[in-house]
Amino acid sequence: MLNFHARTVSAKLMSLKKLVAITFVVLIGFVLIFIFTLFRKMDVIAPELPQLGEWDTPSISIDPDTGLASMEISVLTYNIAALPFPIACGKTSRMTDEAGNRIPIACNRKKGAIDIANALQQLRKQGTEPDIILLQEAFLPVVAEIPDIAGYQNWAAGPGPMDLGPKYSDRASKSFIENRSFWKGEKWGKRQPSGLLVATDFQIVEHINFPFFEWECAGFDCLANKGQTLTRLRIPGLPDLLEVVTAHYNAKGASGVPTERAHEAHRLQLDAALEFLRTTSNFDLPAIWGGDMNMRRSQDRIRYFVQQAGERLNEVSSYCLENPDRCDLNIQDTSDEPWFQTQDLQGWADGVRVSSEPKRMEDIFDQPENGKMLSDHNGFLVVYRLSWPVQDPGF
Repeated sequence: MLNFHARTVSAKLMSLKKLVAITFVVLIGFVLIFIFTLFRKMDVIAPELPQLGEWDTPSISIDPDTGLASMEISVLTYNIAALPFPIACGKTSRMTDEAGNRIPIACNRKKGAIDIANALQQLRKQGTEPDIILLQEAFLPVVAEIPDIAGYQNWAAGPGPMDLGPKYSDRASKSFIENRSFWKGEKWGKRQPSGLLVATDFQIVEHINFPFFEWECAGFDCLANKGQTLTRLRIPGLPDLLEVVTAHYNAKGASGVPTERAHEAHRLQLDAALEFLRTTSNFDLPAIWGGDMNMRRSQDRIRYFVQQAGERLNEVSSYCLENPDRCDLNIQDTSDEPWFQTQDLQGWADGVRVSSEPKRMEDIFDQPENGKMLSDHNGFLVVYRLSWPVQDPGF
């Protein structure tokens, strides 16, 4: 009897040892995959510029009372979470199910990117495709397939991992630079591109990439070569080019560093981006901006953004909220401060000849498919009316 009991205990110990060994091997494999993911450089290869394929010709109306011609165009900004495996595993959206649980996104973000491309293709089949799409976290090489699947003739990508800016600017404090942490990813170099992608049915006349200063980042955000792009588009019938700007700024909690360090990186990036626009943008032209601003529920970041952006800052959700008779605000958030509850914002600036006004803002891709969201962000779609004097010889 004792011998049988001893054999039983021995068998159980052997099974336990096997389980521990298998668990250890799986864990080591997962760690190795994670390390390989972090240290592998990846890039998105875009076609050469300029891109002059022309597909969409907006209809133009003329108001006999004002003498203004106008057209409407739509712009989508969307963080698609095209992250390397396994970084996105376990990510959830801010949308909740009937039980109040946050709805997850797919772990396989390569497939997730193709699902998003197919969703955009479906909008085109319905005749409701955005004229311009601004994507963030488009890190994986597969995102180069999105414009083609979605039917966009022209597209450009943001800075790649080798398109480095200077190390740091005079704005960065000595302590910020000296306190860079290897263990938080701040000394590993850029392993991923900016994740920015612009696609459109209009002609891309010029596309300018601006990577943020290489060391002016915080935490694991430093692994991506985040920055800003400025794209000039020729729209049939519009007398001037349209400038389109998109950016993705440093995260807060997700960066893995103390909040104040993440805030300082955000301020440095914003200052660099505004300086770039002051020296590169043509303020005679109308402009539309949008992106993942990473300012959700951060009074400090929003206050600094408003202060630094100055008079030319026109944010869509606040405008639509204040002017319900002129702009339809159809988004999930029903608070008095929708700009405070989201990372994703859009805005505009008038040109000398062409003025702009948002007419509608709405969430899209805000419902789950097969129990999962397409991304951990919703898409934000804005319809703008561009207007100009019809008697202008440029018309």
